[in-house]
Amino acid sequence: MGKLTVRQLESLTRDDVGRKLFDGDGLYGRVRSQKVGIVVTFEYRFRHQGKIRTASCGKWPIELLRDIRRVRDAKQALVETGADPVEQNKADKLQKKVETAQEVERQKAELARLAAEAATRRTFADAIAQWEKLELSRRKDGGRETMRAINKDILPVLGDVALVDVKRAMLVDVLDGVVERGARVMANHLFGDLRQFFNFAVAREWVETHPLAGLTKEKIGGRQKERDRYLSEEEIAELHKHLPAANLLRTTELAIWIMLSTCCRIGELSQTRWDDVNMESGEWFIPAGNSKNAKDHIIFLSDFTKEKFQVLHSITGSTGWCLPARDGVRHVCLKSIAKQIKDRTRSEPLSNRTKATGTLLLSGGPWTPHDLRRTGATMMGESGVMGEVIERCLNHVEPNKLKRIYQRHERKAEQREAWRLLGERLTLLLTAGDHKNVLVGRFSKVA
Repeated sequence: MGKLTVRQLESLTRDDVGRKLFDGDGLYGRVRSQKVGIVVTFEYRFRHQGKIRTASCGKWPIELLRDIRRVRDAKQALVETGADPVEQNKADKLQKKVETAQEVERQKAELARLAAEAATRRTFADAIAQWEKLELSRRKDGGRETMRAINKDILPVLGDVALVDVKRAMLVDVLDGVVERGARVMANHLFGDLRQFFNFAVAREWVETHPLAGLTKEKIGGRQKERDRYLSEEEIAELHKHLPAANLLRTTELAIWIMLSTCCRIGELSQTRWDDVNMESGEWFIPAGNSKNAKDHIIFLSDFTKEKFQVLHSITGSTGWCLPARDGVRHVCLKSIAKQIKDRTRSEPLSNRTKATGTLLLSGGPWTPHDLRRTGATMMGESGVMGEVIERCLNHVEPNKLKRIYQRHERKAEQREAWRLLGERLTLLLTAGDHKNVLVGRFSKVA
């Protein structure tokens, strides 16, 4: 039987599928139809230890016919030495797998070495920058407050230190310095942010251990006392009396009464657009982007609050903001009102600040804008408003998960009534001098 030729193979059609083609010296092929067209799979038939066996030699036209014969020749040579080409092929494949696995391990080791080198080059400042981009940027303020504190107290000392070399003692020394200058609360805030940062770093295996693990805020800045300051009704009357002498912007005066009568946060009012205040329906919409808990909130305006907003609109209505910045394009700085009030509750003036020091210092001591929120909520409670309704007015998140899921009633009517009662009480307090029959103070029932 003669040798196969390339021309014979090229002349094969689908009618030849299944045929066996013999090339001699144990090499034969079987005609098959595959996606690529007609192919011939070649095998070498040989005898080993008394048994007939076959070994694959390739597939035409993927391999050339002459190359397929060379493979047959190599296998034939193995048989002549007493070896089994099939078993030899299995051994070759296994060896290749071993070599591939060894190469993968070598590459892993090289990557680990490069990662270790990169880790030693990654400075504390580099890692903080990555944390800011991936994590802090998700915060409501984009991480600005956190980065301001870190840039002020941490990076000037540790910024150039390799992250893997930052130890607990180094961090605690910096935090102790913040405490020594009297900023205990700031030290605790920094401690909390650093704990979050190192959780981030450990998760990415930038460091092996958390350098602040086991430490608590009590061991850094000390336990923080919950602020419970609120204004008594007598102090509210004092505030009304002292405001004219405080030399505040008229918009700030109005903001104080709006915050007190709505229990809103200062940031929510500072970022309010006039489009969100509907005088006709008496509703003030606070979008999720402005609220602390990132949830939309609606405040139902009492007559007292509505009157303050109307006066404010006559001043700033030509801008898009209730409290615009000086350029009229942006809203006022979120810290502006707090600074104005703090300057006027100090005992001594700061340089280049207002001289109206102490004009808003009330009989109960200094106060902050957030104390107005606590005051309004307290007055609601004293007016008989249920605690659950007050929590709704404050836009607090219900701590009980089951209640959050199943109790969806918003108690809007009760909220509207709560703000109405608060507004009416404030109206009475601020007009007490005009009505001799109005009594200011707290009264307990006698059994």
